[in-house]
Amino acid sequence: MRLASFLISVAVAAAAYPAGPLGATGLYTDPTSFFPASDSTRALVVIRQSECDLGTRRASMLTADLLIHPRPRFEIRIGLQFPAVRDNAGIRYGVGDLMLHASARIVGDSTRASGLFARADARIPTGSMALRPFSDGSFEGEGGLEARFAARGLAVRAAGLYTLAVENRQTADFANDGHLTLAGSIGADLPAFGSIGVSAFFVRFDGGEERNMYALSLGRELSPQLLFELSGAAEIGSAGSRVFDSCVSASFAYRFPPRPPAPSADSTKP
Repeated sequence: MRLASFLISVAVAAAAYPAGPLGATGLYTDPTSFFPASDSTRALVVIRQSECDLGTRRASMLTADLLIHPRPRFEIRIGLQFPAVRDNAGIRYGVGDLMLHASARIVGDSTRASGLFARADARIPTGSMALRPFSDGSFEGEGGLEARFAARGLAVRAAGLYTLAVENRQTADFANDGHLTLAGSIGADLPAFGSIGVSAFFVRFDGGEERNMYALSLGRELSPQLLFELSGAAEIGSAGSRVFDSCVSASFAYRFPPRPPAPSADSTKP
């Protein structure tokens, strides 16, 4: 409890910069968690701190994710956000939206590293409109397909999803309605270091607005149970449509149980 209070306090302090209204088309999408880790362990707990910039305006968010695999064919992710936003009204912070993700393997291997998956995501309005663009007080649900391919240290993923916004919003500093998201990522193992990943997102709203986002991540396995990842993302396009100009995130992930070590070259085990 003390650790959570400390991290939220840091997020609030980081958001305390001179700011104006934070305008956006659509709600914040975390590029780091869009593609859940295709980890072979039963469960993965991720704590992420993100610092986002929109000109002279700033926002901070602490995210807690739980990724579980109840069956080899299924995966479920539950995430909760704790955003802090600074605008002309001052600093506003609190519990954000509850994020849900589920996917089922249609075809592919049992490690979930390669194959075709049906996926569904939902944003449950546990946050308030005062925390836009990180929550809007309305439900969003989306569904689509995701393809994965992994071989020789490379991992390629692509997804197409349509999001239905139950309550369309059109205000002076915020607009949101149904939209199509096309996303892709390429990851590679780096010998003696860790991994690197590059991802891109294209979002097309029913009203004709568009958003484009690009992200780069570096990861390292600190132990069989603990992983660290540093990522950065940027949006391009009109200033009135962007949720953020740039965003930097640092996250720690903890495996349950730890991944077993790879067999050595002289091992007799199959």
